[in-house]
Amino acid sequence: MNFGTFPVLQTERFLLRQMSVEDTPAVFEIFSDADVTKDMGEDPFKSIEQAEDLIHFMNNLFIENKAIRWGIINKEDNTIIGTCGYNGWEIHRGSRGEIAYDLGKKYWRKGYMTEILKSLISFGFETMGLYRIEAFTNVDATPSINLLKKAGFNQDGVLRGYSFSHGDYVDNLCFSLLKSEWK
Repeated sequence: MNFGTFPVLQTERFLLRQMSVEDTPAVFEIFSDADVTKDMGEDPFKSIEQAEDLIHFMNNLFIENKAIRWGIINKEDNTIIGTCGYNGWEIHRGSRGEIAYDLGKKYWRKGYMTEILKSLISFGFETMGLYRIEAFTNVDATPSINLLKKAGFNQDGVLRGYSFSHGDYVDNLCFSLLKSEWK
């Protein structure tokens, strides 16, 4: 999959675009919150440099054609409120991609990610040509589990010891949505 230039997506309330160093303070605010990072397996950011490194890392993954991660911009005030995208994909063998997302805590439970997820799913099936979109959550990540189910994802099962989180191996739930199930 080669996109050429970084694709920009829009929903009614949000612009999804490539992040830049100008987004560093907002990214730091989001990822320095322990509640936001608890299900990521990472400790909260302690320095602004960590946020800048994350932006560079995500942008380099796009350049290397390994992943795509958008900054979620609230159109109303041009504020970055989170990130979302595909952590990776396999086009030639299975045509599947792994979706992921995060929001700053003050933006939780407002329906924002439901709106954004629709755009990500559409991009995956229509632009990337995926047949299957996967998502992985910690077993106790109830809001994320509910979001995925609301978006039409099915729970495939439990992946025992699937990820390393805060010094220990933890189980994850695997969810998937097939193109033929998407409405």
